Amino acid sequence: MSSSSSLWPHGARGAVSLTFDDGAESQLKRAIPLMNKRGLRGTFYLCPKGDDYAARLAVWKDVLAAGHEIGNHSLNHTCSRNFNPQRGARGLETMSLADIEKDVVEAERRLREVLGPVAARSFCYPCYQTDVGEGLTRQSYVPVIAKHFVAGRAAGEYAFFNSPYNSDLHHLTSVPTERMPSVEMVGLAELAARRGHWIIFVFHDIGPARLGTSEFDFLGLIDHLADNRDRFWVAPVAEVALHLMKLRQAT
Repeated sequence: MSSSSSLWPHGARGAVSLTFDDGAESQLKRAIPLMNKRGLRGTFYLCPKGDDYAARLAVWKDVLAAGHEIGNHSLNHTCSRNFNPQRGARGLETMSLADIEKDVVEAERRLREVLGPVAARSFCYPCYQTDVGEGLTRQSYVPVIAKHFVAGRAAGEYAFFNSPYNSDLHHLTSVPTERMPSVEMVGLAELAARRGHWIIFVFHDIGPARLGTSEFDFLGLIDHLADNRDRFWVAPVAEVALHLMKLRQAT
C-alpha cells in the first residue's frame, strides 16, 4: 500500500472534513467566519423544507461562494418514530424506499433551484439512521443515496475512521463532537492522520445547546488544523470522496 503522504493532496498525512448539520444560526455567525479566516472549508447539510425554503436557503449563497459544500440532509429530516412518544407516529419505520427517494430528490431539486447546480454533492443521513421499515420489512436506503450522491455520511465506531481504499463512500464513518473537548478532537485527528485515514467531524451548534460544541473547543481544533495544514488536508466531503474515487480507479 502507498504511504499516507502519497494518498492525499499536497503530501498530507490524512484528510479531515468538518461537517455541520441542520443549518443552525451559530454556524453562520460563528463557525463559518472562523473557518474562512483560517482558510478552511467544510460541508453544511441543509433540509430545505417548508414554504419559505427559498428565503432560508438564500443566506447560504455566500457560504457556497466561499468554497464550502452545501450538502443534502433530506427534505423533512425524518428519523426513527421511536423518538416520538405519540401512538401511531410516523418515521423511518413507516417509510418505503420510494418514499425516502422522493424526499431526498425533492430536497435536491430545491437546493439546485436556489443555489444552482453543483458538480457533486454529499448526503447526510438524519440522526445517522440509514434504514426504512421495521422488523422483517427493514431495509437499508444506502443504495438510494448511492444512486443520487457522491457520498453519504453516517456514523461509526469510536476511533475508527474512513480508510482511503476500504470505506463505503455512501456509508462513511463520522465523529460527533457535542461536548467534546478540543484536546480529544485534536487527538482523534492526529490518530486518523497517523493511519493515513479520513476523519469526518460532526457539529451542530457552536455554543451551548443540546448538541452543542463550545466555541473554545471548536477553535482549538481548527487552529490545530490550520497550523498543521501540511499534514492535514481539510476539505468538504464531496471533494474528498471524488479524490478517493479517482484513487481507487487508478489502483
